[in-house]
Amino acid sequence: MDEFFYMKRMLFWNNQETIKALNQSLDRNMVSIVDTDTILGLLGRLTPESFEALNRIKGGRSGKPYLILLGSCDKLKLFVPEIALTPPIMRLINYCWPGPVTFIFKAKPDLPEFMTSSGQTIALRSPKHDKLQQLLGFYDGLFSTSANKSSEPVPVTHEEIDPEILAQIDYLVVNQEKTQKTEELAIPSTIIDISGITGASGSNNKDGMIRVVREGAYPIEELERIYGSKFTKLT
Repeated sequence: MDEFFYMKRMLFWNNQETIKALNQSLDRNMVSIVDTDTILGLLGRLTPESFEALNRIKGGRSGKPYLILLGSCDKLKLFVPEIALTPPIMRLINYCWPGPVTFIFKAKPDLPEFMTSSGQTIALRSPKHDKLQQLLGFYDGLFSTSANKSSEPVPVTHEEIDPEILAQIDYLVVNQEKTQKTEELAIPSTIIDISGITGASGSNNKDGMIRVVREGAYPIEELERIYGSKFTKLT
């Protein structure tokens, strides 16, 4: 890693000034990389400017939307129709949030296009990370995506981040007491698609079942137990 970057642009979560610095950076629509409860992630505001900045860093996205991190379940209604937040779904969400589970919902129809997929879905997660939760308290949500270029390996430690990506971000924020993650801990979130269970038109999930998009840090069997039925795995 470039020595200047390490000295001037690397921040630590346990420093009281880090949240303030990230706030100021995000408010300028700058993108940073932060240590999370899963993998290292690029972080940006929910603005067209930050969306385009993430696109430039990632490359090859072809309109694919980004995950949105939330500070609490209370923010869900900003992004998801209330009809989709059924008691079984809320029981599942309340059980595993904050935590490493990403839910794909049918998005509210009035959201801007840069937040949603072409199928009008939106991916949301609430991370189990105290400092990131503190930061999220200042925003409705923040964009997040893995800290790699599209189709390239996801970095496990900050030393593995592509120098070209480091050159395009404002800060790298890590845990000072643990600046290197093990592969065992750097596991991406589990992704499940619940966008079709209410029978919303335009959904790719016609059978009304929850679908497993990606098996990750949270065991599917535990989620099925809490929800009360089996999920369908995408092939």
